[in-house]
Amino acid sequence: MGLFAVAAALALVPAAADHIGRIYTYVRSDRDGAEAETIHVYRESRTQIGVAKMRGRCNNAAYVTADLDLERGYATRLGGGRLRPNAQREEFAVLSYDAAMRRLDGRVDTPNGPILLTLNVADTPWHIYDFDLASLTITAQYRPNRRANFSFGMPLLWPDDGANPLRYLGRAELRFVRAERRGGRRALRFEAGGPAFGNRGGPIWFDAVDGHIVEASWGIPNHSEHRDFRLRLTRISDGGAAEWRRLLSAHFEGCPSR
Repeated sequence: MGLFAVAAALALVPAAADHIGRIYTYVRSDRDGAEAETIHVYRESRTQIGVAKMRGRCNNAAYVTADLDLERGYATRLGGGRLRPNAQREEFAVLSYDAAMRRLDGRVDTPNGPILLTLNVADTPWHIYDFDLASLTITAQYRPNRRANFSFGMPLLWPDDGANPLRYLGRAELRFVRAERRGGRRALRFEAGGPAFGNRGGPIWFDAVDGHIVEASWGIPNHSEHRDFRLRLTRISDGGAAEWRRLLSAHFEGCPSR
């Protein structure tokens, strides 16, 4: 194919829409549906997202934020926190990425004092697994060829690991399988494997039009209460900041004082 033909073909590929204000709602569970938790991913700005993780009203809920580098395809900072009444947030952990050193550095504040974290990440881009692939669902929308195979590093924060709960699972390799329908949507199916999974990978589907994750079903858990991992898109809304605030506020409305 000549240069002009390639340029013409690329011109037919629409640029990714930013969808500022969009809210993606997922359910994360075991493959059999056990231990289900609702995950809301909010596109606050082009490079900032908020993620709320809820399991029933009035219960403790995580509220994590991330700053994204869309060109490089990963988060540069993650802020771990908990949701408070009236859509407020309390941050107690920070994780930042040093691109020159290829290293994650973090701090978690606990009642017994701060815990300092550090982890070398050999592969870029990377996506922290216990962030429930929220950074991947946004950055994947900017991949120039959505059917091309790709890979990323997969760190994981596992609190049971003692003094330094950051661990590196390795490189996840995603191989394109086919276009098909999933969850009532046109989707692109990939198979996840590579050093991060061994023989415990599985399929992941991306929306064929917008690029976000539709579903993933993998054999490795990302939280200690799980046996394996399933993430399934249930709703998309473009309600913006007003809807996001209503969603967060509703979690504690009418609940006993905390």
